[in-house]
Amino acid sequence: MDQSKKGGRIVRKQVRVTAFLLVLLMLAGCGAKQAEAITPPAPSALPEAWGLRVAVASDLHLDPDNTNKSAAALSAAGYNMELVDALLWDAKEQGAAFLLLTGDLVNGGKPHRHEALTAKLRRAEEAGLPVYALPGNHDLAPVGQQEFAAYYAEFGYDEAWSRDAASLSYCILREDAALLMMDMGGYSPGTIDLPGAEVRQNNEAFLSEETLRWAENMLQEAKRRGLPVFCAGHFNLLTAESRNPEASGYHVENGERFAALLRKYQVPLYLSGHTHVRAVYQEQGLTEQVTEYLLAYPTGYSILDLEGDRLRCLPRRVDVSAWAKQSGQTDPALLDYAAWQQEQLQSYSVENVRYMAERNPISRKEQEQASAFFYAVMDAFWRGELYERREEMKAMPGYAPFFRCAEGYAYGWWLRELLDNVSPLLKGYTIETA
Repeated sequence: MDQSKKGGRIVRKQVRVTAFLLVLLMLAGCGAKQAEAITPPAPSALPEAWGLRVAVASDLHLDPDNTNKSAAALSAAGYNMELVDALLWDAKEQGAAFLLLTGDLVNGGKPHRHEALTAKLRRAEEAGLPVYALPGNHDLAPVGQQEFAAYYAEFGYDEAWSRDAASLSYCILREDAALLMMDMGGYSPGTIDLPGAEVRQNNEAFLSEETLRWAENMLQEAKRRGLPVFCAGHFNLLTAESRNPEASGYHVENGERFAALLRKYQVPLYLSGHTHVRAVYQEQGLTEQVTEYLLAYPTGYSILDLEGDRLRCLPRRVDVSAWAKQSGQTDPALLDYAAWQQEQLQSYSVENVRYMAERNPISRKEQEQASAFFYAVMDAFWRGELYERREEMKAMPGYAPFFRCAEGYAYGWWLRELLDNVSPLLKGYTIETA
């Protein structure tokens, strides 16, 4: 949602739930917590793998310069280095054959950030977890396209069966699957330095005619070899914003044509990130799985299981505490990370209700009830339980007070949107591949 503030209120210009959620995802909590005890869920055990198991993570935003772990910061971004290590360990522990990273690998494309991440990826591969990476809109500048490919040579580019001359897209042909890794740009024109790349005068996402032709050739080759295709890109394909030329930062030129190409070759699933919010979209036989921002509650990624003509997608919460214990960490927040995150979410709920109540007064008791409602909806949403619990949420004592104090604020319309339209697929789903 494009939004501006006026008199302390948020004025909606365009309904875009995903952009509003970027604010929530930082969870920079502050102030007093609710008195009720918090019982955070432990990462649940995944079901036994079906055949080939693949891990997918997005938006790592690794930044070794951000190490602020003070109590005043209360932000998971200060733990970004540790959380990436925990992700790589957890994906291997869950039996993934390989890990796909769908862009925004670092928080701004400075060389030392790419060096820090590739050192971690190298250790993961040495431990037996192959990694394939592609760029997002935060990964270039000052690093250019050629330098990016050099940094990630070991993580896709040197292993590629084919590379697109017009972009950083590439195709891996493994014995068990074809990986079609799509670069859709979205970064500064000054970083476009591949000899065959089309230089644009803006930083909007696009797929060139040459890239579309190359992608179709790759899909034809995968079909000829009888390989299932895992297709990934940073930007979304099936959201309304991805198709709206006025949605700067979200629109993908020729995105609809590429989605049609995936349908033509019966690729059932497209993997993306960018919006920082876990979501599932389905349209005309194509499913898009959006994987969330790693550094936010609940520190999640996606697990895909492929066997025969069945493809199952499951959410996975990184078991940060298990990683912390086995790696000898001493920070109390990491050793009980789920509880720490839950406390930040609860604090965040209390403080935002308090803020809204300054403009739309409700009683202290109603504030407590509204905070409990806000927290419950947020928690259920991130756990993937909101669809089945939405009527329970509507019956909570804080339902009416919350919407009274949230009148005129984005929180009000967003929670109504969630309660009315949340997807039942957030807890996982199975699709047919044939």
